[in-house]
Amino acid sequence: MTKEMRDIKDVARYLGVSLLSKGLSVSPLKIQKILYYTQSWYMVFFGRENTLFAENPQAWVNGPVYPAVYYEYKDKTDDMCGHLHAKDFGCTDENLAEEAEALAQKMHLTKDEIECIDSVVMLYGSKSQNQLIFLTHVESPWADQRKGLSPFDYSQREISLDSMYNYYKARHDRVRNGQ
Repeated sequence: MTKEMRDIKDVARYLGVSLLSKGLSVSPLKIQKILYYTQSWYMVFFGRENTLFAENPQAWVNGPVYPAVYYEYKDKTDDMCGHLHAKDFGCTDENLAEEAEALAQKMHLTKDEIECIDSVVMLYGSKSQNQLIFLTHVESPWADQRKGLSPFDYSQREISLDSMYNYYKARHDRVRNGQ
């Protein structure tokens, strides 16, 4: 039985609020990368048949991008690397934790799902945007979809959920086996 599918915009908002509530910076670009890693690790820990949201990322120049979320946040800063603030997620600095909890309830996230998402937020959210771009560029799910393109070629090629799952599952298994 598959788990409940969430709206990607709710997940993006939850991630943004979570990053800010933990004192981490957030930008439209960082949300894209954290969404990508959240979906990948979610499938690793809950099974390939389970995804947090339905959308596949596209292999854009700076890494995986979910177009619906791109259009949601692209005009909230001067560029994709500009800092987002609590107001950009419809809340205040004072109620970030409460807003995260309300979003988790709205999406019916379980305790295990929240722990998984929070782990991804802490692992990847502390990295700079350039570090996140570099990481996605050296990993095969994005790199395979960019084959044959120049570094600055526009692309709407989708990164498959299977490639994401297989890559991160193999990575997880290597770490578990001490390799």
